[in-house]
Amino acid sequence: MKIYGHRGYDAKYPENTLLSFKKAFEFGADGIELDVRTTKDGKLIIFHDDDLKRIFGVEKDFDEVTFNELRKYEFEGEKVPTFEEVLDVIPEDGLVIVEIKDRKAAGRAVCEILKRKMVERAVFSSFDHELIKELMRQFPEQDFAFLLGEEQKDFDAQKLLEELILHKPHSVHIPKDAFDIFGEKQVRSFLKFLKDEGIEIFLWNTNDVDFVKKHEDLIDAVIVDEVEKFVETFKRLT
Repeated sequence: MKIYGHRGYDAKYPENTLLSFKKAFEFGADGIELDVRTTKDGKLIIFHDDDLKRIFGVEKDFDEVTFNELRKYEFEGEKVPTFEEVLDVIPEDGLVIVEIKDRKAAGRAVCEILKRKMVERAVFSSFDHELIKELMRQFPEQDFAFLLGEEQKDFDAQKLLEELILHKPHSVHIPKDAFDIFGEKQVRSFLKFLKDEGIEIFLWNTNDVDFVKKHEDLIDAVIVDEVEKFVETFKRLT
């Protein structure tokens, strides 16, 4: 089972920063998960929210800010990195999940990964499944994932299964909350069906080691905040 640091090692370091990403690898994560979007002037950067309020306390929407304006702000001493800066600090064997936060960032981010010959180490995900399907057609050599979350809470399970079987993404990224909402038995059945179809299962939104152990037979990767805890539990020497 692969371990990805959620926005780096964000349980201990400022999320989506170079420091957080470096520390995730330093403490044993196989890879990192990050959020890519574009500034007002089109720069590819790493930032989760669509405004600056939570991180910087600034009442501005993200699409109102240029790259130079954004770099004036600091979060616990760290600046917002560019996509290229983050790729530069990923080790040669390091993995990355790139969550696409806006359509403008999508194709350019994929092209940057292709240019760097990181195809086998990168997976692109999005809640926008139509976008993922478009990218799969455009870049068949790259791995893509359907990201499930609040947006799919009222989803039609049968329709989703049909879409997944038809398009065969590399993976489905499912939140731990799904087990609470839909029930363990139903979710396990859903995941087992996907695994049998050759689709990998990535679990996100949990730092519960015991929960992951319970369902480890169906999980190919976890996306977690508490990197050290998962590395010590699942990658300790035997």
